[in-house]
Amino acid sequence: MIKGVRAQERLYGGVLWLVSFVFAGFLIGLGNLVIGDLPLVDESVIAAPSGPSPVQRDLRRQLDAATVDAARIDDRLEIQRLQLAQAQRASQTASETFSAWIAARTATTDPQQDPEVLSRTRALEQLKDTERTIQGRIATLENEKAPLEQRMIALRQAQYAAERDALPAQERARFAQELRVFGLRLAITLPMLGAAVWLVLKKRQSDYWPIARGFVLAAVFVFFVELVPYLPSYGGYVRYAVGIVLTLAAGHFLIRNMRAWLASRQAAEAQNEAERRARVDQDEAFRKMVAKVCPGCDRPIASTGDAEANFCVHCGLTLFDHCHACNTRKMAFFRYCMTCGTPSDDKATAPA
Repeated sequence: MIKGVRAQERLYGGVLWLVSFVFAGFLIGLGNLVIGDLPLVDESVIAAPSGPSPVQRDLRRQLDAATVDAARIDDRLEIQRLQLAQAQRASQTASETFSAWIAARTATTDPQQDPEVLSRTRALEQLKDTERTIQGRIATLENEKAPLEQRMIALRQAQYAAERDALPAQERARFAQELRVFGLRLAITLPMLGAAVWLVLKKRQSDYWPIARGFVLAAVFVFFVELVPYLPSYGGYVRYAVGIVLTLAAGHFLIRNMRAWLASRQAAEAQNEAERRARVDQDEAFRKMVAKVCPGCDRPIASTGDAEANFCVHCGLTLFDHCHACNTRKMAFFRYCMTCGTPSDDKATAPA
């Protein structure tokens, strides 16, 4: 029966731990969704989209216009270069034809006065004039393009300078946005962590501690694990600073509790045996006695040789006594004698 009761207690304890973990899991999932969606709230409500400055827009407009003008000149240059190539080929062909014709001609008169020679010479000169005209057009277009290219270079440099000057403002705006988002996340996680600390300090003995324990697990996990992917470059300082503060607070709390426990232990050892025995739980006393530890001071039960250890050598607590009915040596914490079943009382005889 006792074993069944203990098993049921352990089962209830395990189920309550399961409830704590399940509750913590749902809280962690909800917290992760809320923390992940906070930047969307900031972008839609707080942060306004940043665009180019008026100076940048004016430089961009001038650069676009200059680029269009340069493209038009390039198109005209391409046409003129094609025409020049055609004129050069026509001039070269006509010159070669004229040279071959004049060399093969058997003139009986002066070639300089031959009308056909003069006609061919004038045609060749016209082709050369056309070639020179096209070359002049190309030179004019290139002269128009040169200052335009210089202006485009100057505009690009001015645009780069304007973007460089605007960069600190953009960085400050981005930093402010990150700070707002991180502040929103801390506004959610830090109160959770504070509430978890309060629950640990004040509600550990509450009937609903398993639920509170799940909240504590979720708060610690959300702050120290789920918050990590969303930390900005400076967020690690906040996280580790909070960890240091919590560690110092936990250390201070544990040191105070340890000192209070040592003081209560010394006060308990100074009490008489009846008061000390009343403070010891019977089941806990059985477990400690089986482990050969004194239930009163938690020190090992010591003995020498074959001598029976009836008292604790450290605090003097009675560990074994004799039944007043059958004089059987028994554990002092037994409620009934294991031999005759006589109830134990304050008249039980101490061991001789």
